[in-house]
Amino acid sequence: MKLLFLFCLLAQSPVTDSLDIKVEHLHDVILSVDTHNDFAMALAFPERRSTVAKGQVSFEQMKKGRLDAAFFSAYQEQGPRTLEGHERAKYLADSMLRSLHRYAAEHEQLAGVAYSAGDVKELKEQGKAAMLLSIENAYCLGQDISLVEHYYRMGVRMIGLTHNGSNCVADAAMDSLEIHGGLSPFGYRVIQEMNRLGMIVDVSHASRKTCLQAVQESRAPVMASHSGVYNLKEIPRNLTDEEILTIAAKGGLIQISIGRYFLSFLPKPEVGLEHLLEHIKYVVDLVGIDHVGIGSDFDGGGGIVGVEDMGKMKTITRALLKKGYSEGDIGKLWGGNVLRLMEEVARNAGSF
Repeated sequence: MKLLFLFCLLAQSPVTDSLDIKVEHLHDVILSVDTHNDFAMALAFPERRSTVAKGQVSFEQMKKGRLDAAFFSAYQEQGPRTLEGHERAKYLADSMLRSLHRYAAEHEQLAGVAYSAGDVKELKEQGKAAMLLSIENAYCLGQDISLVEHYYRMGVRMIGLTHNGSNCVADAAMDSLEIHGGLSPFGYRVIQEMNRLGMIVDVSHASRKTCLQAVQESRAPVMASHSGVYNLKEIPRNLTDEEILTIAAKGGLIQISIGRYFLSFLPKPEVGLEHLLEHIKYVVDLVGIDHVGIGSDFDGGGGIVGVEDMGKMKTITRALLKKGYSEGDIGKLWGGNVLRLMEEVARNAGSF
């Protein structure tokens, strides 16, 4: 009778899935990094209207999803390549970066700003999330090379060369008009200066020529912070095999975005984890586990069924385990590769 009572009691109690326990234990020891989100725009300019979902990013959601670090991007839409346009873009970028610093300071019990791979590791040990700073679209540089160091001093450790229009640095993937044939002469100088300072060159949004030229010019590995595989979804923003192979050959990373736009032509309600894992597997099969990771694009159009915000990030880990990825490989994919690249970029800067 007692055994029957105990059996009934257990049957009514929630049983924790052993795989979920494994996910939690794994996240205790690995470092997980998301290489792109657009939280900064709504933070700095809450009155601005947006056509994409917001509210997908916060330190609280990072903790819930077991995400240790993320690159928070200061984004500017491409505008006219004029003095006024460049001044406006710089104002936007500076405002967003100051807002991000303020956000971290206001939540210092939860997170801190990280400037190096070592900072990310230290914040993890303290039980805090790491905010890394980046810029999406070098439009804010105008044609002033000194602004690269200006942004480095503001804490920026990665700059995306373009957005959806060509600027004074380079041609963009989504711009039908080729202006420079890839990088401009100023763009080559920007990459050299980024190398000198220790900033990651981000080729997401860059045209095919820009991407290949940037990899060739950079003395340090480059990153595509939020992209997809062209052979799985043929859009200009996704990377061809040639680009993937070229980036990986110099130690760079292809970070797969968590968004229907990059992953599938299916309606958004039908795009989920299986599509994200398909793009990850493609890159792994082509160039190996050392050259792939995740860049969500949350608050900028990202989100799929099952991974709607940062609070759901550990579901990716569960899916990877179910697919047979080893714990070591998941550690590389989630953050080990990014920290390795950050360390290589910093070492390269020290050689100047």
